[in-house]
Amino acid sequence: MTHIDIDQNGGMEAHNVPAADDRVGELPPVPTEPRRRSRAWWWILGIALILTAAAIAILVAARGNGDDTDTAESMSTASVQRTDLVVTENLPGTLGYGSADTVTFRSSDDGVVQVTGLTPGFVTDIVEAGDILVAGDVLYEVNTVPIVVLEGDLPQYRAFNSRMDDGPDVEQLEQALVDLGYDPDGDITVDEEFTTATADAIELLQEAIGAEETGSLELGAVIFAPTAASYVAEVLVDIGDQVQAGQPIVATSAPISGTVTSLAAEGSIVGQGDILITIDQEPVVLLIGDLPTYRTLTAGVKGDDVAQLQQNLVDLGFGDVEGFAVDGDYDTATTVAVAAWQASIGASPDGVVNLGDVYVAATPLRIGEHLVTVGDVVGNGTPILTSSVSETFVTVRLSTDDQDLVAVGDAVAVELPDGTLESAVVTEIGSVVLATQQGDTYFEMTVILDDPASAQGLDEAPVDVQVISDRADGVLAVPVTALLALAEGGYAVEVVAADGSTYLVAVDPGLFADGFVEVTSSDLEEGMEVVVP
Repeated sequence: MTHIDIDQNGGMEAHNVPAADDRVGELPPVPTEPRRRSRAWWWILGIALILTAAAIAILVAARGNGDDTDTAESMSTASVQRTDLVVTENLPGTLGYGSADTVTFRSSDDGVVQVTGLTPGFVTDIVEAGDILVAGDVLYEVNTVPIVVLEGDLPQYRAFNSRMDDGPDVEQLEQALVDLGYDPDGDITVDEEFTTATADAIELLQEAIGAEETGSLELGAVIFAPTAASYVAEVLVDIGDQVQAGQPIVATSAPISGTVTSLAAEGSIVGQGDILITIDQEPVVLLIGDLPTYRTLTAGVKGDDVAQLQQNLVDLGFGDVEGFAVDGDYDTATTVAVAAWQASIGASPDGVVNLGDVYVAATPLRIGEHLVTVGDVVGNGTPILTSSVSETFVTVRLSTDDQDLVAVGDAVAVELPDGTLESAVVTEIGSVVLATQQGDTYFEMTVILDDPASAQGLDEAPVDVQVISDRADGVLAVPVTALLALAEGGYAVEVVAADGSTYLVAVDPGLFADGFVEVTSSDLEEGMEVVVP
């Protein structure tokens, strides 16, 4: 093609450049032998020359008349951008909640603490189930003699009187009397010696509970409890019963067992502290953690499962008890916190977490299918419902050919059935190679949505997971259509100069993405305009 440049004085210079079509790809072949030209061809050439001369005259006249028409106005152009290019690959997946796990009810008598009496006789009065006893309260009466509860770890194993030998049980008694205010003048020295001051304090206690004021306590007159408060879960004897020394009188805790009275609804999400099921109106509550329940948690127990319980109490707002700490030690402060939490959910506030009182899972649960109904009787080992994790996630069959495409922790996007994109993260890639019926091998990959509510109700729905397979950040890029393949080899873009003329700049193409291509050239800058078809 003939290209004509016109200078500012109206002068013209013609030179040959490849036509646009000829610059993309290879040049057309040149005939090796001359061909005979007909007279008609000469007539056509003559007419073309006349028309070309007329066009040149018009251009010269226009420039001579001061017309500043920019040659770039007839071109389509685009700016050179500095941007990030990202190549994504779509992997088919299935949206859902995963396979259902069975929740089995567990129960044990290990948590039952029975209080035994040491005084034989007939029961003339007794507390009721549901009562909470604190130090100084009367538990029951035998032959009208009140049996009092005091705080301490050592059980009473001998009578308290002025003739007794020194011992730690005396120190425990004196501390309990001082704590209850029965040493108003401060006469007691809390030690292992029984003194007149000790006897005086006992008399004040006996006066308060309606016992004969003797200044001594017979064997069985006191029941020491390790905590400041004891819950009466069950009364084991009735008024009028004849009891013997060593016979259980009450139980301060009781495991859950009996009839199903309610169930969390199928399809509902049960979170930390929510109730999965109630049995005889006693709730079984979901706690969050990694350790399953395997023993009764009560005063004196230590371990990681205790720390897990304490952390749940803090999360649920019951960690503000004085002296409470997440330290794995089930102390008095933990007992008080547990009792307060139990009272808030309608459970028996015994301060003990029996096996079966709670169910521990790593995350909130989505209730699947009920395996029992209200009215069924359940016991240890009864399957009660199925559950799955509450997060909506996507299961992807990651081809073994694509195993290097993505890693755990990578951010991805999930295209939902309605076309919306939701951010997500890869949480698991299986290590076992699986195979389809057609023999294709794959790994099972799990993707969790950042916003589970965005896909609520879309169980087993097909989706696409967009994975970044390649990217180039902060590079110069132009539309792919601006890239010219030169006949002599290599690539270029046609840059528009300030005066509207164009010139070719050689470039090295890089990453292609979303209709753009990365280009590298020392002669190319951000903001330049390039010609696009």
